[in-house]
Amino acid sequence: NGEKMWITNGGFADLFIVFAKVDGEHFTAFIVERGFDGVTSGPEEHKMGLFGSSTTPVILQDVRVPAANLLGEVGRGHKVAFNVLNYGRFKLGASAVGSCKLALGESARYASERQQFGQPICNFGAIKHKLGEMVARTYAIESMVFRTAGLLDAMLSNNESTDDNAMLTALEEYAIESSIVKVTGSEYLHYVLDENVQIHGGNGFVKDYPAERHYRDSRVNRIFEGTNEINRLLIPGMLVRRGLQGHFPLVTAVKELQDEILSPTQTSSPDSSPLEKQHAAVTMFKKVSLATLGLAMQNYGEKLTDQQEVLSFVSDILMDTYASESVVLRAQRAAATTTAGSKLHEDTASLFVNDAANRVDVAAKAAVAAMTEGDTLRTHLAALRRLLKVSPVNTVALRRSLADAAVQQAGYTF
Repeated sequence: NGEKMWITNGGFADLFIVFAKVDGEHFTAFIVERGFDGVTSGPEEHKMGLFGSSTTPVILQDVRVPAANLLGEVGRGHKVAFNVLNYGRFKLGASAVGSCKLALGESARYASERQQFGQPICNFGAIKHKLGEMVARTYAIESMVFRTAGLLDAMLSNNESTDDNAMLTALEEYAIESSIVKVTGSEYLHYVLDENVQIHGGNGFVKDYPAERHYRDSRVNRIFEGTNEINRLLIPGMLVRRGLQGHFPLVTAVKELQDEILSPTQTSSPDSSPLEKQHAAVTMFKKVSLATLGLAMQNYGEKLTDQQEVLSFVSDILMDTYASESVVLRAQRAAATTTAGSKLHEDTASLFVNDAANRVDVAAKAAVAAMTEGDTLRTHLAALRRLLKVSPVNTVALRRSLADAAVQQAGYTF
């Protein structure tokens, strides 16, 4: 018995995966068939976007489900539920990559064709800025998706088991990465689609062009598969829980970092290559992540889960760290294996990591200021300055380079 809202395909699906309690306490998954007595669908929702999909409530009234329709084991429904969410989060990030590429192509072509002041608008710096940033964010989420897929594949290939438990184990192991991919993918996509509307100008606001539909359809991605707010809380929460359970030496790493902060700072050499400098910056991001998370654990202990703003700041740092490292690793691989196009990989990494450094700096300061004050605050801010020494790069030139490549290719360059 019960009713569930927001069921995708609810109006015409023949099968439903339903979670219910056996004997009032054992959370269990079932396969419920539309033909069972007592299964009905409510009216279609009138949504902002995704008009082509069915979304309805599903109502269960005294529905009898045969034992053969049990999915998994009694009392183990949470395993199915959580890992379906993990997989859905990862796939949503992968879907965002394709949507980013589609919108980038539309923007590049429109900017090449739209004339203003006697020339195509793609020649103007403000438009180049938008196109270049669209390329960089698309590259970042694509890099994270490829990397996370590789981690999942590697774990599955090393597991001799051929049953579904192997997939569940892999998805559970990389649940943090899946949440990161979901949040960043949906938010980078939102940026890209918003700029797609802006580049189209008035035409982006009318149904004659696809930009407005893309914009409406994408908004739900920040709500699907657990809202981005929930996922932001899960990312540091899962990290702390695994560290305290001994999956990795989190507490030891925090103590070692505290000792390191007191020692002389080492920075990248002025003669380092751009990718070496970006790699060094990623190392700094990791230390800032550890420092802010460690301070939060020290300040709040078991009540850390109540500090949602601080957890969100820490989560933003962690996400920029994973994104930046994924971008740099990909650019390094491109430089080592190819010559054609490797400069564009390098430019994209330099641009993304430079801007990530600014975001990490802002989030870390906000987190520290929320947890300390007075002399203690000044001490922690000084430590952040020691950890986060990143020389700025010419982002105008880098975005122009990426924008020109996008216009030349009429879309995504890589």
